[in-house]
Amino acid sequence: MTKCDVDLSVLLTLHSETLVAGPTLKSIEAAIALVEQEGFIVERLLGLDSVSPDCRGYIDQAPFDLWLAHETSFHDQGRVRNHLVDLSNGRWIAIMDGDDLCSENWLVEAMRLLRDKSNQRAIVHPELNWVFDGAQYVYINPASSSPLFSRRVMTTSNYFDAICVGPRTAWIETPYKDRDVENGFAFEDYQWAVETTWKGWMHLVAKDTIIFKRRRDSSQTHEARRHRVSIRDVDAHSIEFAGRTENACARHTSR
Repeated sequence: MTKCDVDLSVLLTLHSETLVAGPTLKSIEAAIALVEQEGFIVERLLGLDSVSPDCRGYIDQAPFDLWLAHETSFHDQGRVRNHLVDLSNGRWIAIMDGDDLCSENWLVEAMRLLRDKSNQRAIVHPELNWVFDGAQYVYINPASSSPLFSRRVMTTSNYFDAICVGPRTAWIETPYKDRDVENGFAFEDYQWAVETTWKGWMHLVAKDTIIFKRRRDSSQTHEARRHRVSIRDVDAHSIEFAGRTENACARHTSR
């Protein structure tokens, strides 16, 4: 495939997943089928980062044959995604994790929003994140136009999970930062959300879509929290910048 051929590149990362990757793949393929029914050309890219022998054996099955696999040894999910973005051909990118599930309508509803010319600088999130396995709760993702969304809140808390769909340009402009847990830095998806917001990207929500997010005791998120890490100090994270951006956005909306 070439960049002229592909509308959407779906990026799926795996590390040690085996049986849990089966339902993940099934849900993603169901979502891709609806996108393809609307005439979109989809590219499937699989990022295998320092994969375990069991994971390597599990993906050596027919359902994964449609996926173009790329092996790395970054030990860093953000760097794997950056690498896949560089290799991708799609105008739009969909980020997925190897142990999560998505509603069947997730990708098609996101694409319906993104093909609107007014949403050329927009990143789409699911309406709900349903957390399961190691925890049990549901939370709502607010659009950046929602009164529940505040750039000041983003200086201390992340609204969004890494799972999202957006123009490839968003990741070219703002690659994920490297994880450096030993020196106190992680949460690359949080930092990415802060920086893209600061650069003027809108955050949209695809109505009636759900991501089912698996919580595991051994996840990179748990490791980061255990080491009490934070995102890097960047201009986009300062309250002064957040306030100016928020006020400017309010003035623009009131016109």
